[in-house]
Amino acid sequence: MTKRLYTEKIQGSILDDRHEVFNLYGSQCAVCKHFVMNDYYCPAYPYGIPDQLLDGSEKHNKLRPDQTGSTTFEPED
Repeated sequence: MTKRLYTEKIQGSILDDRHEVFNLYGSQCAVCKHFVMNDYYCPAYPYGIPDQLLDGSEKHNKLRPDQTGSTTFEPED
């Protein structure tokens, strides 16, 4: 799990700083069918997508040792 710099639970919601790391144009996550944009969620990383995937500096085309399950990048339909 990637440790977030800012996470706080307020009235049932969790606020964090993933939007600061996410690169809409460089990350595969932005066009992956498994990515839930409003929650920055992926079944491969249920406790937080690594910054390297969110910022686009690494790709998720094959299984990674730090992930859960066998989900990898698949383009949106």
